[in-house]
Amino acid sequence: MTPGNKTFRPERLAYLGGLAVMGVALLFLLGTGGIVVAVVLGILCVGMVAGGRSGVRAVRVGAWARPRTWLSLGVAALSAGVVGFAAAYVTGIFSGGLDVEEACVHGHGVRYDDAYREAHAEEFSRWFPLHSKCNENFDLVPSWVNPAIVFFVLLAAAGVLCLAAAVATALRPRRDR
Repeated sequence: MTPGNKTFRPERLAYLGGLAVMGVALLFLLGTGGIVVAVVLGILCVGMVAGGRSGVRAVRVGAWARPRTWLSLGVAALSAGVVGFAAAYVTGIFSGGLDVEEACVHGHGVRYDDAYREAHAEEFSRWFPLHSKCNENFDLVPSWVNPAIVFFVLLAAAGVLCLAAAVATALRPRRDR
């Protein structure tokens, strides 16, 4: 397939690549976070793939000077970032349940160390990074939660930058476009 051939479409490749990444991510999330987290993040991934596809199409036809391109990418990235952050953060906060001792001993079969938890109580009440440790070796918060929080915050920041670019492009005088 050559660029002059009508069958070569970079947006199709971006769409298929996004779907492949989304499938792998959903399989991972089903194993670690449960079906609710996987469904929520799956919906977000569909929005991101659609936004990325329009972005690749915009590069191909030179539409970066149009505010609509920046607006669609910004909305997709910002919404995916905010909802993904919320899903990851809520998963991390509620990973220990209401009774951490019961979650440790009966849910995961590990030793609960009350002295360790009292000595490190400040660590467990922080907003970030999230931890809910049973003892010095076992954390109830899944290992993917804190990196996911960082990723989704950066994705939301990229969405804000895209929205700023949309505003800047829209406010530019017509003759400069």
